[in-house]
Amino acid sequence: MKKDIYRDRLEAPLNEKVLNFISSIEDDLWIAEEDIIGTEAHNLMLYEQKILSKNEIKKILSSLESIRKKFLNGQIKIDKNFEDIHPFIEKCVIDEIGIEIGGKLHTGRSRNDQVSVDIRLKIRNELNKLSEMLIDLIDVLLDLSQKTINSYMPLYTHFQRGQLGVFAHYINNYIAQIIRSLERIEEIYNRINKNPLGACAIGGTSININRMRTTELLGFDGIFENSIDAISSRDYIYEVLMCTALISIQFSRIAEDLLIWSTKEFQFIELDDQYCSVSSVMPQKKNPDTIELIRSKSSKVISNLFSASMMIKAVPSGYFKDFQELKPLLTNSFDTLFSIIEIFNIIFKTIKVNEKNMIKTINQSYILALDLAEYLVQMFNIPFRISHKIVANLVKQSSNPKDIMNKEKIETLILEIYKHKIELPSDFIETLQDLELCLQKRISQGSPSKSEVKNAIKALDKQKEAIKIKYLKRVETIKNATKHREDIIKRLIA
Repeated sequence: MKKDIYRDRLEAPLNEKVLNFISSIEDDLWIAEEDIIGTEAHNLMLYEQKILSKNEIKKILSSLESIRKKFLNGQIKIDKNFEDIHPFIEKCVIDEIGIEIGGKLHTGRSRNDQVSVDIRLKIRNELNKLSEMLIDLIDVLLDLSQKTINSYMPLYTHFQRGQLGVFAHYINNYIAQIIRSLERIEEIYNRINKNPLGACAIGGTSININRMRTTELLGFDGIFENSIDAISSRDYIYEVLMCTALISIQFSRIAEDLLIWSTKEFQFIELDDQYCSVSSVMPQKKNPDTIELIRSKSSKVISNLFSASMMIKAVPSGYFKDFQELKPLLTNSFDTLFSIIEIFNIIFKTIKVNEKNMIKTINQSYILALDLAEYLVQMFNIPFRISHKIVANLVKQSSNPKDIMNKEKIETLILEIYKHKIELPSDFIETLQDLELCLQKRISQGSPSKSEVKNAIKALDKQKEAIKIKYLKRVETIKNATKHREDIIKRLIA
């Protein structure tokens, strides 16, 4: 078995079974490019600090660029005799340009600050990708909301028909939650975007490095001031998993709504045939499997958060091998969320809203009971608790929803309970049964009246654009740092 370049302290190579047990090299492919980028930045800094000569930096960068291209094109075969990606890449450079120069590549750096910078660079990109996809999903939902402002629908509490609303009001509720998740991503990104390079193993280095220069070359907005914190803390990973778990909880609840509304018992929506499957024996079935799988896949992302907390909670300050098990959790959480967002995108673009069925459900329910109670309060100054009692008794004595719109019954109950004789207007029933008028009377901010829903759409779009500006600024900062770094690399190699 090939001897690891780090194992000079020990005589024997790792036992093969032990190597298989502790190796993370396949999981590390997720951060392979970031490892090369971080190494290039570190070595550029070493050159500028006159620790590497021009000839040495040229050979190191040429080798790293060659390896990076091979990685991106799938042309490098991973040697599983290595514990992880870091010594493997270093050994590739040494094999190509010799240990006299290649052996200087790791000067003033440890695998501990190296892995921390790699993961931060990767998470940074994944968070930007997640932001982009969520913003695109919001655009799809805003379009759907605009189209369904007049699609009357029951609003549910305790899974029972509560009040009159519109489909757009539900969609706006989804958008508001996604925007809060985007705001959390922005906050998390700012905490992650710090440079741990220079912390070395745990206590810094005596080599004359320049931490601010690697910060600039990698597009970070600051450094870790404490070397233990730089290599030891994993709260940034936990925080990211917390954010992805929360988004997954939101998505699972949205999936549950869609699943319920698409059943024959509801028939509020219909999913496009290409996103459904069929039964192997029941010819009538159209199964919303994509939505069901969103629920189950979401649970995996949520469980990743719990797994991470169990891994981190008992680890003392410092670096420990336990941390390498966090990478698969991150990979799985991001990949799962990306796939869910893709499915939601196409589902909401093609969803059919069955307005007739929703109105039918409204007409078959006591959903206007609160509107009636508030009408009595506003028109006749009846105390709300008494009005509530009048309508409650009206519902209790009714055999169907139409009975609560009986003018004579209402007047009788007002007299019995309120002890006042009140004559309702002749157009009272027509006014109350006019759904548009009922919603129009909902003057409270955030209600599902047409004007409030329109205001909400404008406000949500404005919030989305504000978040988008911040996201684009993040991307631009990375882009500028990348161009600056790559321009220097090209110039030195040339």
